Amino acid sequence: MPLRRNGRHMDNIAVGRFKSCRLTRAAIRRTVSLSEAWPRWRIGDARMGTFPSSDLISLSRRQRTTAFVLGALAIVAFVASSNRMSGMDMGGQFTAGSLGFFIVLWVMMMAAMMFPSVWPAVAMFGLVVQRQASSGASTVGRSIAFITGYLASWTLFGLAAFGLLTLARSVGLDNLNDTELARYVVAPVALAAALYQLVPIKQACLTQCRGPFSFFLTHWRDGWQGALAMGSRHGAFCVGCCWMLMVVLLALGVMSIAWMAVVSLAIAIEKLAPPKWSRLASGVLVAGLVMLALVALVKPSWLPGLNGTSQMEKMA
Repeated sequence: MPLRRNGRHMDNIAVGRFKSCRLTRAAIRRTVSLSEAWPRWRIGDARMGTFPSSDLISLSRRQRTTAFVLGALAIVAFVASSNRMSGMDMGGQFTAGSLGFFIVLWVMMMAAMMFPSVWPAVAMFGLVVQRQASSGASTVGRSIAFITGYLASWTLFGLAAFGLLTLARSVGLDNLNDTELARYVVAPVALAAALYQLVPIKQACLTQCRGPFSFFLTHWRDGWQGALAMGSRHGAFCVGCCWMLMVVLLALGVMSIAWMAVVSLAIAIEKLAPPKWSRLASGVLVAGLVMLALVALVKPSWLPGLNGTSQMEKMA
């Protein structure tokens, strides 16, 4: 008899999870339908049919609010990163300070560089949670958990980046002059990044980053722990998509604000490009990386100072 009760209890749990999963999938599909309808139809247009104007208004507001909040946080992180870099003694191209210093700086950099391109996923996640939750507080809390998990994945990659910088110093790359750095470090890394753009795993990760619908439909988990897990998994896909661009940034100078802004812009263009322009955006990025490699090989003096300082500052 206890086994039967236990069996019935497990059956009830399974049925509850099935219903919850089915409702979540319906909420995700509904959210995606709204996000697809929003660019084509105006609010209040009678041709929208099954899309109530209140739903479209809610989606529009959440998209604008999410973009504004993450954009503001990115600016704050960018300024904080700049201040932290300016207070550091630039001992060499691959100098990163202590592990603790670097990780704090890395998290701020990732917030500044990635928040502008991750807001569509955060907006869709928040709207789906809002349709499930009874209070707005849980929506905000789960969104924060999602973003925290996302940054956690990039923090783990930051540990690998610190290891690469340590290895570069140990083999003496800090002793190379700017011309040698450009030809023997920047050029090969840029070419490798261009080739990685064509690898299937890169395209698979990019698809997950560009299309949060398929990601949430496949990997959805309820609760704040589920939000944390989904954020870390989405971050892992973004790491798989952009890690070579980060290695390029390390080669050019992780303490360079100018190169940090350039890489951030390249990531945003590739991820946020409309579907019909997605291949063009990826092609432009490949061409840009190849051009960077050629300039580093043929005319290294055309590149901004590789130590995070301008050529005028070096001459002074």
